[in-house]
Amino acid sequence: MAVTSARMGRVESDSWQLVKKPDGTVARIGVTLGDAAGIGPEVLIQALLHTHLHRRVELHVFVAAELAPWLRAACDRFGLPIVPRKGLPGLALVSVGAEGEPGSAVPEPGTSTLRSRQQAFVALEAMAQAALRDEIDAMVTGPVPKGIFDHLTPRPPGQTEYLAETLKAQRFAMMLAGPRLRVVPVTTHVALRDVANLLTIERIVNCGIAAADALVRWMDISEPRLAVCGLNPHAGEGGRLGDEEARIIEPAVQELRQLGLEVDGPVVADTVFHRAITGRYDAVLCMYHDQALGPLKTVHFHDACNLTCGLPVPRISPDHGTAYDIAGKGIADAASMIQALLRAESIAVPRGNSAG
Repeated sequence: MAVTSARMGRVESDSWQLVKKPDGTVARIGVTLGDAAGIGPEVLIQALLHTHLHRRVELHVFVAAELAPWLRAACDRFGLPIVPRKGLPGLALVSVGAEGEPGSAVPEPGTSTLRSRQQAFVALEAMAQAALRDEIDAMVTGPVPKGIFDHLTPRPPGQTEYLAETLKAQRFAMMLAGPRLRVVPVTTHVALRDVANLLTIERIVNCGIAAADALVRWMDISEPRLAVCGLNPHAGEGGRLGDEEARIIEPAVQELRQLGLEVDGPVVADTVFHRAITGRYDAVLCMYHDQALGPLKTVHFHDACNLTCGLPVPRISPDHGTAYDIAGKGIADAASMIQALLRAESIAVPRGNSAG
């Protein structure tokens, strides 16, 4: 496993002060590697070496049992001791399933296989079940291909939807967050030609409620300010460039306002992100994937992370994929995983409840 220094981005804390809950116990954070054939394992180790998070929380790494010896050896090699005792800060491996022959199950870096995808799924499933049992206070998920869900019917589009269903979330939304900009795509991995047909008042309202709840509960923003983008250029130009703004987006904005939220919209997408970056809005609801991710990655290519709003247990992930093309080459950038771990630490317990 190749691990090198990364462009670390902004780091909020590197102290060894214990992160405790109101009852005095140490906070518990669960982590998965993602597909071990990708860059997930190496960026996780880099991130731990940089943040020392395992010195402040009880960090559970969920891993398929047949990969556990390999991961344990990698942690030992980089001076990350495995501490299996519960209730204490440290790094613990949670082995899932049956062990295989030593080394036989370790995937070749860059080559995803059915077996490596199955390993990723069983680890994710185990962490979700631990969250349901209130055994962890936050989750960090490593990057996976969509194929880890091919055996499920119906097939979840991704980890976000799988966790939302497993944890029985009433509503959920994906928020991509960096230090200066937060965006929430109302539709995600769908063809652009399908977006207009998928937009509904209910869908926008649910995203707005989930986003506002996350900003209040997880980011200590007591009165979040949301912007809701128009779908069409110039927010439709009064109907000349489309009727989705008047027919769908405006009623959704009105409904969110009636719920007591501070919301502007539909706003013109070519100016709203500048206004958000300069402090006018705490998050921007966007109508489709690239409307959200284009501006976000322009500003925060290396230091954004992905939060699933609306879950009973916070879930955060790095804002990148498996990157099979560079896996094992020692060039993967751990900055987004660093931000994901630090974000999980900051929201694992209510703000102000950290103690030495």
